[in-house]
Amino acid sequence: MTALRPLPYPSAVYPKPTPKPKRLPERPKRMTLVAAFRCLNNGILLCADREESDGGGKREVDKIYKILLRYGYIFIAGAGARTIIMRACEAIHQRLKIAEASGVSVSSEHQKLIEETLRPIHEEFVTDDIRLDLLIVVAPHAPNCVPILYRSDSYLLHPEPFYAAQGNGKPISDYLADRLYTHGLKKDMLAFLAAFICREASRARFGVGPDIDMIFIYEGEKSLHILAPDAVKEIEVNVPSLSDAIYAYWKEHAKVPEWLTK
Repeated sequence: MTALRPLPYPSAVYPKPTPKPKRLPERPKRMTLVAAFRCLNNGILLCADREESDGGGKREVDKIYKILLRYGYIFIAGAGARTIIMRACEAIHQRLKIAEASGVSVSSEHQKLIEETLRPIHEEFVTDDIRLDLLIVVAPHAPNCVPILYRSDSYLLHPEPFYAAQGNGKPISDYLADRLYTHGLKKDMLAFLAAFICREASRARFGVGPDIDMIFIYEGEKSLHILAPDAVKEIEVNVPSLSDAIYAYWKEHAKVPEWLTK
């Protein structure tokens, strides 16, 4: 007896139904602003907001990681998934400690050591949706040495002579710094400028928090000057808004064509 076979599906008349693929929920993006400016005496002012948002709420976190070695200080400020940033910071810390204890010259080899540490982390965890963007300040204790500022691009480090930023607030920070920042600003004016840029980025970009940490690294001497968020707020209240600053200047200095006043 011949087994019965099902008739072919009449796809020409009735297209065979196919299930619609379910769209996966978007991964919450952790956003931030970290920025660094070269100071008058060739130190570095490192800034980071304190807000972390994971889609379910917001909380304050410390985004500046400090490493103390015999060679000097290493500061790491990152934008991206906090768990991966912390994994990277701890791995760099451990690698540099082991290298220093083994007699490796951290002075000449720190960039290579950090890049070798970041590479497997990037290969394992970083995707188009998951970022790991770092600013790293290397501040040696040795005399006549100034801090080095690096910006990460993938696992590679690029020295930046005067300014760098990472995170969701980077476009605002870059725009304002390009027009307002110049190397040689006095410490108070640089703090004012950094507070202004961070505040404007916070107002313009979702995910950049209003509370800012600042650290002056070797500004004039081999010491640190840490400004907590309350101190930064005290600076901010004396910085006029962008519109107030512009309109006040225009009122006193703008030369309007006579025909426009009629």
